[in-house]
Amino acid sequence: MNEWNDIAVIAPARDIDIATVGSLRDQIDALLASGVRRILVNCQDVTYIDSSGFACLLSRARRIAQLGGMLSLVNTSPDVTRTIQIARLVDVLHVTAAVRPPVPVLKPDTMPLWSKSVSVREGVENLGYYRHRVSDLMATLPLSQSDRFDMALAVGEALSNAYDHADNAAGCTMMVIAYPDRVVIEVRDHGAGYEIAADEQPVASEERGRGIRLMRMLVDSVEVRRRRDTTGTLVRLIKLMGAPQAA
Repeated sequence: MNEWNDIAVIAPARDIDIATVGSLRDQIDALLASGVRRILVNCQDVTYIDSSGFACLLSRARRIAQLGGMLSLVNTSPDVTRTIQIARLVDVLHVTAAVRPPVPVLKPDTMPLWSKSVSVREGVENLGYYRHRVSDLMATLPLSQSDRFDMALAVGEALSNAYDHADNAAGCTMMVIAYPDRVVIEVRDHGAGYEIAADEQPVASEERGRGIRLMRMLVDSVEVRRRRDTTGTLVRLIKLMGAPQAA
């Protein structure tokens, strides 16, 4: 189990069934007792979830929701995802599959519905404010609460990198852009600049690498590259959505 800020990630080493569910239940309950309110269950090594596993996940998901938090399953295999869909549990268990379809390329003439530029204040103590600010900006978009939460957390990770590697985020800016089928958020800093290829797996022992892995769990596309206009790094996050709501 790893923790990033106020997020906890549990990674079961095998299937979630009657033989392992007790350990998973104990981990979740211990996290809740310690005050954690956002839990990701990384199902990378899970090929099967039985009825006892679902019962545990559902009861804890409802309990966390009552406390104002959220439990999500990420990196679910096609078989596990299909089982959850057949059981009609998607509305209770927020699920992100391991294999996602490629994000469609925007047509050159596609215009944004709106955009908002935000200057980021120096000081890591402001990080929570910007997570809430992003969530508020997306409130009118056709995104579920879970999807808005995930995008806000991914933005928080991008901003954490800026605070860590760009002189406490001095001069950092954030742009939120809504299109008919997606929301795009760009975080630009003035640090030394770095790049990570889309197929590159960051080293898990590095702080930056863990944050990027988490972002990839939460959103549909993550791009990390050096800025071309000046020194620094550009992190672009994309979350796909449905049809836009009427104003």
